[in-house]
Amino acid sequence: MSLDAAACCSAFNLTFPQLCEVRDALCERIQEGLSCEGAEIQALPAYLPLPQKKLNGTALVIDIGGTNMRAALVELRDGTPRIKTGPVQGQVATGRDFPVSAQEFFRSQAELAAQLSPPAGIPVGYCFSYPAHITPDVDAKLLAWTKGINIPDVVGTSVGAGLRRALKEQGIQPGRLIVLNDTVATLLAGTGAFAGDYDRFIGLIAGTGINMAGFLPSALIGKLNKQVYQAPEIAINLESGNFKPPFATKWDDMLDQASDNPGRQRFEKACSGYYVPFLYQTAARDIGLDIGNFNPIQGTGPLVTLALEDHDELALALLKRSGRLIAATIAGFMKAMGAGNFAVVAEGSRYWKDPTQAPLVHELLSQLIQPDQKFTISAVENANFIGSACAVLGLE
Repeated sequence: MSLDAAACCSAFNLTFPQLCEVRDALCERIQEGLSCEGAEIQALPAYLPLPQKKLNGTALVIDIGGTNMRAALVELRDGTPRIKTGPVQGQVATGRDFPVSAQEFFRSQAELAAQLSPPAGIPVGYCFSYPAHITPDVDAKLLAWTKGINIPDVVGTSVGAGLRRALKEQGIQPGRLIVLNDTVATLLAGTGAFAGDYDRFIGLIAGTGINMAGFLPSALIGKLNKQVYQAPEIAINLESGNFKPPFATKWDDMLDQASDNPGRQRFEKACSGYYVPFLYQTAARDIGLDIGNFNPIQGTGPLVTLALEDHDELALALLKRSGRLIAATIAGFMKAMGAGNFAVVAEGSRYWKDPTQAPLVHELLSQLIQPDQKFTISAVENANFIGSACAVLGLE
C-alpha cells in the first residue's frame, strides 16, 4: 500500500475516545432538537404513544417509499402479528417521465389496497417514507419529494387526507387513518416483539439512508404542546441522517460539496448504503488508486466484495467506520433516553447484508454504554407492516 493510501485509511480509523465524542455530540444535539425547532437533529414528534402490550384487531397497511408500494391486511391477536392477506405490490408513478396528478398518485395506492377487499371501517396505517411533517392528528404534510418522485401538487398537502379520499372513491370505507414513516414503523414493531424483556425501544434504519426513532417521556420534549398531546410517552423521529459528526475527513467534505445538498445529511453521507460507495470513489481518485470499473451506483454490495474478498484496505476502512459511527450514534441516543434496557430493531442492507457490521456494532456498543445496560439489536420480519398496524390499532 502506498503512503497516501495508508494515510487515507488511517484517517477513517476512528479511535475509541473519538467515538465517545461522537456519542456525546449526538446526545447533546438530540437534547437541542427536543427543546426547539430548526435544530440540526429535528427530533420530530410522531404523535404516537407507546402501544399496549397485547393489541387486538386487523388493520389495512399501505407502505410506500422510493418507487415501490405495498399493501396488506395485518392482524394482531394478543399482540402477536400475522399478515392476514397480501402483501400485494405495485410501482409508484414517479412523475419523472410524464406528469402525474395528486389524484392519480393516491388513486394508484387505493387501487392496490382494493385488491385486498378490506372491510368497511377498517383502521389504516399509512407508512409514508418521504420527508413529511406529522401533525397532531397523526396526518402528515409532505415537505418535499425525494427518491426520484416529482408530483408537485402533493407537496404541502395532507397525505393522509388524500389517501382517505382515494380509498372512498374505490368503495373502501376507512376507519381511523394515521401516517408514520418507516423508521417509526420499525420502532413500533419492536415494542410488540420485545415487550417484557426490554423497557426502551429504538428503531434504526441503516440501508440506503440512515435514521433512528425512539419513545421518550413527553415531559422531556420542551417544544411539545402538552395541551395537544397528553400521553406520558411519545414516538420521536430523529431524522438523524442530518447529524454532523465530529472527525469528518477531507474526503467527506469533498463528497458533500459535490452532492446535490451540500451541508445537509452529513451523517448519512458518512455511513449510508447510498453514499459510502461514492465516498470510496472520491477518496480513491484523490489518492490515485486504480479502482477499475467500480460503479458506486450499484450500492455497497460490490464494496463489501472488494473489502472481504479482494482485501481492499480502503473499502474495509470505510465499511468499518460506517459500523463504528452507527454504534456511536445508537449509544448517543441511548444516553439521551436515559437508563433502561434497550431493544433496537434494525432494518436495512447496510446493517444486515454486510457480514462485518452486526458483530462490529454489537461489540462496540457494549463498550460505549453503561456496563449494566442490557440491549439487543435484532430484525423484525415485515417491520413496516407490523409497526404500522401497531400504531393505528394502539389508537383505537
